Amino acid sequence: MGGHAGLRVPLAVLLVLGPVVASAQRLFKKQEPLEITITTGLSKLVNDRDSTDRVLHPADLVYKDSTGAAVKLPITLRTRGHYRRQFRNCDFPPLKVEITKVAANNTLFEGNRTLKLASSCRPTRPEYEEYILQEAALYRMYMAITPWSYRVRLAHVTFQDSSGKAKPVQSWAFLVEDDSELAERRNVKKFETKGALFDDLEPEKWGYTQLFEYMIGNTDLSVSALHNITLLKDSLGLVHAVPYDFDWSGAVNAKYAFPDKILPIRTVRERMWRGDCRTAEQLAPTIAHFQSRRTALDSAVTTIDALTPAVKERMLKYFAEFWSLIENPRRAATEFKRTCAVGN
Repeated sequence: MGGHAGLRVPLAVLLVLGPVVASAQRLFKKQEPLEITITTGLSKLVNDRDSTDRVLHPADLVYKDSTGAAVKLPITLRTRGHYRRQFRNCDFPPLKVEITKVAANNTLFEGNRTLKLASSCRPTRPEYEEYILQEAALYRMYMAITPWSYRVRLAHVTFQDSSGKAKPVQSWAFLVEDDSELAERRNVKKFETKGALFDDLEPEKWGYTQLFEYMIGNTDLSVSALHNITLLKDSLGLVHAVPYDFDWSGAVNAKYAFPDKILPIRTVRERMWRGDCRTAEQLAPTIAHFQSRRTALDSAVTTIDALTPAVKERMLKYFAEFWSLIENPRRAATEFKRTCAVGN
């Protein structure tokens, strides 16, 4: 990752940044899973794996409102991603949902123009359904740490073929807030220039990101390459890091996940600090914040009813190792120093 981050906090960071733009998004105000049906040309959608063409697939999305009435709105789907989009890796590709402002008006999706839809890579295999639920739990955990995070909403989705020829596909999934809507909510702009270093980042938020990625055992990120990291710049010029895509983490432990060959670890279950070199004193406030949120972090996992008890127990046991380490900030600093500032 990048160079050693100086942790000098400018006076500007202590100032009030002004009011955050109020979000019109209703979708993320509740946490209970949605029941959704999406009807489209299913065969064409599933077979759309060309990474060079942007093919749009018209579809209808139906959900039930608070009264139990069905609400239908037209949407457009397109496949996205890299690894999970390839046939050899996944039976079903990840999707992006696009909704016009007119279609979204007066619906649960008002305020959402674009959403990522992460569904099961192999919907017929229970362990892949668990992976989706586990990754959703990790997003919810980071939401409990800081509002500088992507909001998500679980959904159980039935994909139906508009021609009736292909069998329906059912999958657990989650909807992810779009970059532009995250930026608007935080009253900032996306910073899309590659090559950023740790020194360029606002230290408090970057501290949260680093410690969280270590907690969940995720090394699949890069600040300088903008890989699984969104950078946002505020009106004072401070750059804030927001992580995403956690399915290659040790906490999920997906069958397909493996660490980069340049890293000195053999499995994703091995934690490795891929951040800057902080002293125990510099780590202490970040650690204290995590410890103060432990109940909420555990709850993000345990309150997902669809996760099996065995998976919940396995995740909490994995996190217990982390909680034990950070009880002593000096011991944590010593552990992190072994690999701090390696790569970017």
